[in-house]
Amino acid sequence: MKFDVLIVGGGVNGLTAAAYLARTGKRVGVLEQQKSLGGVCVTQEFHPGFRANVCVDDPGWMPAHVAQDLNLAAHGYTPAFAPVGAVFPGQSGEAVMLPSQPAQAVAALRTHAPADAARWEAFCGQVHRLSGMLQALYNERTPVIGRPAMADLMPLLALGRRLRGLGKRGMVDFLRAVPMPVADYLDEWFESPQLKGALAMWGVRDVQHGPMSGGTTLVYLNQHVGIPAGLMGGRRLVPGGVGQLPLALAAAAKAAGAEIRLNAEVIQIVTKNAAISGVVLVNGEQLEAPVVMCSADVRRTFGMLMEPGLFDPDFLGATHNVRMRSPVVRLHLALDGLPATSWSREALGGTISLAGDMGQIEQAYDAAKHGGIASRPCLQVTIPSLHDSGMAPAGKHVMTVHAQFAAYRQQGGWTTDQQRLAVEATLQQLNNWMPGLSDHVLQVASFTPADVEREFLVTEGSTIHGELALDQFLFMRPVPECARYATPIPGLWLCGSSVHPGAGTACASGWLAAREVMNTWKKK
Repeated sequence: MKFDVLIVGGGVNGLTAAAYLARTGKRVGVLEQQKSLGGVCVTQEFHPGFRANVCVDDPGWMPAHVAQDLNLAAHGYTPAFAPVGAVFPGQSGEAVMLPSQPAQAVAALRTHAPADAARWEAFCGQVHRLSGMLQALYNERTPVIGRPAMADLMPLLALGRRLRGLGKRGMVDFLRAVPMPVADYLDEWFESPQLKGALAMWGVRDVQHGPMSGGTTLVYLNQHVGIPAGLMGGRRLVPGGVGQLPLALAAAAKAAGAEIRLNAEVIQIVTKNAAISGVVLVNGEQLEAPVVMCSADVRRTFGMLMEPGLFDPDFLGATHNVRMRSPVVRLHLALDGLPATSWSREALGGTISLAGDMGQIEQAYDAAKHGGIASRPCLQVTIPSLHDSGMAPAGKHVMTVHAQFAAYRQQGGWTTDQQRLAVEATLQQLNNWMPGLSDHVLQVASFTPADVEREFLVTEGSTIHGELALDQFLFMRPVPECARYATPIPGLWLCGSSVHPGAGTACASGWLAAREVMNTWKKK
């Protein structure tokens, strides 16, 4: 069977690329190994009547025009921001909320830390400006260093203009902040250990770094791309769960003419005369196409789906060295109701940070750094059923816990005992915060990095297809040779989160990769 384009993987980026390419009239096929679409952006039932966002709480920032181009609202994707961002226990255990409106957050902080309250609005303004700079970069193909062609210099010139647009002070702030440890960045603004600890969790989310590691301010800013000014730790709420996004993208792709196959495992991307010729499925079926776009992570693409002899050893070594190493254990709890607590329903609807201060986060990171599991993990807790009654039966609730740190590379591997230790440590932290919680738990579903790797086919459990770090950013993501989505093999393109901008964004990598492919067609 012949196609113009085959896309390996039915995650959000693969589906985005499929929708755009199918709109050109080409025959596009999407091949998804699983029985459902979405990759790690899925919502599944884990106990009768209880549904959870398995791997991610927020589908991530999406270029506004993608939702418009593909008419995603008409296909059922209608996200909205939670009214409350980060919530954390104060000195006496009371809930300190950071609502979306900065003035309200200032009022909430005033009783907790008056000096910090006075600086809050200025801090929110700077984060919004600096994350806005990242958003501008994420809307464009990445600059490439070392090419003399004017077409390749234009993105660099555009980057320079955007930096100048921040003003002299803004340029200094951006260039200074991006490589900083988030601990240093927050220390310059605030005094409250609890506030700094809650915010710092967004600087280490999904990466195996502590708040004292360089470049974690970049991670913090990346987490706030597209978030309204002042909503620190905010997340997007999607009716029906994050799995609605791939369903909407699939509907848009099908409407444009794309063909989508489930349970279609690609075991090899094949070449003929040193160029892409198609793929082979696990059942032996061969599909032909001169263009293959792969939304799998870079290590899986070149390490498992391609013949290694096709590539320069240095290139293969560079792709193999892309750091994945998820440090996250996810727990989903089916609750028979909300346990008794002095916290308001509004507070429980935020992203609850149970991290302590930045020193405690750093200690938890140290455990993973040495191949272990933190005995006092740092938690970010959400109760999605407070916003979406369809996530649990009437009167009952779902609690999701995003726990760090637990090393992917456990000494001796992820055994049943290791998983039990990680779950018990997380549940103990929860019960310290809300005594009696365990009495309301009907079921616990847990996902270690090894579980995520096995079930969702992402290397080392990395839901962002590679850590966000300065050496895995812009034209170095995933490696310079693939910065513009093309690979050394003609006809093979990357379109997943391993490539720019990736790392927690939604659809942007797929759209940019599709645009590059369409540009090559225009030149022929």
